[in-house]
Amino acid sequence: MGKRSVKYRLRDWLISRQRYWGPPIPIIYCPEHGAVPVPEDQLPVLLPEVEQWMPTGTGVSPLAAIESFVNTTCPVCGQPARRETDVSDNFLDSAWYYLRYPSHADQDHAWDPDITRRWLPVDMCIGGADHSVLHLMYVRFIAMALHDLGQLEFNEPFQHFRANGTITLAGSKISKSRGNVINPDHYIEHLGADAFRMYLMFMGPYEADGDFSDRNIGGVVRFLDRVWQLVMQHQLSADPAQSLRREKQRLLHLTIKRVTEDLQSFKYNTAIAALMEYINTLAPKTNIADQEIETLLILLAPMAPYITEELWAHLGHSISIHTVSWPTYNPDVIQQDTFLLPIQVDGRVRDRIEVAVDTPEAAIKQQATTTARIQSFIADRSIQNIIYVPGRLINIVTH
Repeated sequence: MGKRSVKYRLRDWLISRQRYWGPPIPIIYCPEHGAVPVPEDQLPVLLPEVEQWMPTGTGVSPLAAIESFVNTTCPVCGQPARRETDVSDNFLDSAWYYLRYPSHADQDHAWDPDITRRWLPVDMCIGGADHSVLHLMYVRFIAMALHDLGQLEFNEPFQHFRANGTITLAGSKISKSRGNVINPDHYIEHLGADAFRMYLMFMGPYEADGDFSDRNIGGVVRFLDRVWQLVMQHQLSADPAQSLRREKQRLLHLTIKRVTEDLQSFKYNTAIAALMEYINTLAPKTNIADQEIETLLILLAPMAPYITEELWAHLGHSISIHTVSWPTYNPDVIQQDTFLLPIQVDGRVRDRIEVAVDTPEAAIKQQATTTARIQSFIADRSIQNIIYVPGRLINIVTH
């Protein structure tokens, strides 16, 4: 009996508020000429200095009780008139703040057209779920209206939008009303800002919710301790002539690739995991090349800026780690010399063989059919077909 339908929901948006604080709306009401804009040479309209600024409960702004503010003259006819006593809502101001930021020093225009053309629209807007249905909607509304009025060259304020997840505590949303707000000062004082920041990144995917726990932050602290100890040990035993063998180069370039791509796609938790895996390959070694240590610190720097800056200085660098170029990976170096190829017989994996990457397909099929384990499955059968999926698997189809 039912059928699908689409319903659109737009929350009412207040443009004005009946309170003292906020930008006064620059409108004057004249008995003869109606609503008249305040002349530009009289802008901005400033709030009067008052002692009683709390809401009165009468449904009108506290400004309405200040006769010296309310009573004025009409800019058109000069007759007695009254000012608008409502102030702009903060939603209205936050819907165009991004236009003002690049031109904050311009005292004559709300935004400079040349500066706006150079820097805007915004590349990426990041916010919580409420941004996608409230702030983002209003910002787009204002941008489109200004575009239609010829004030903006673009009609979309943000080229991309990403919504972050919500941090919870014991499964409950963190809020002042619940009394479960987490004060970061304690963690920053005892563990450092880097550890606290990295733990928030490591809690889970950026878009997903995460539950805060004192127990889990210890893993990040231990990782940063290992980084510190590794650099200090390297200083004592560094060999300037140490070079990277092929396998060490492959691991280094593979880590650069993983961290770079993960950071670009906001996968902070997997970027940190990649660095944790990489340090596991370095820690057991006595001879570690400078390139390995320095690249590790550069990749870690965006997530742990303080400890990496200090360790960078310990290595003898006089410039900040945050000013050096980001490392790039070589796709050719990442390629392995061999790979492990699963062998299926009629769709079920029965064995695996190690194959060189440059082995011809005919040789791979020959090698796959002659292993002792595969022979035990096909000895009394006839082979109908051998399907090879390059680099992934080989399937022997029998009668």
